[in-house]
Amino acid sequence: MATMYFKVVTGEPFTSNQVAGDDAVSKGHAVKIDNAPDNIAEWRMTYNFGTSSVDVYAGVDKTDAEAVQAQLDANAAEKTAEAEREAARIAAMSA
Repeated sequence: MATMYFKVVTGEPFTSNQVAGDDAVSKGHAVKIDNAPDNIAEWRMTYNFGTSSVDVYAGVDKTDAEAVQAQLDANAAEKTAEAEREAARIAAMSA
């Protein structure tokens, strides 16, 4: 397991650097987590204050490349759905 520091308000990754992280903790800007998963890109992690655990986007069983592809797929699906909703709205206004 790795040591990570997360922003207090948002739960976003702050740093994995101990000096900067400990300084942020002492100022109340970050929390220190000693059980963050290894070999996971920081952008995929968030700290869940409700469960006091680290959540990983797309799960720890996916590689970073697979997580990126999952995000791209989700974005494409949302874009398609938004275009369909907009087309339906325009059609309803024209009728």
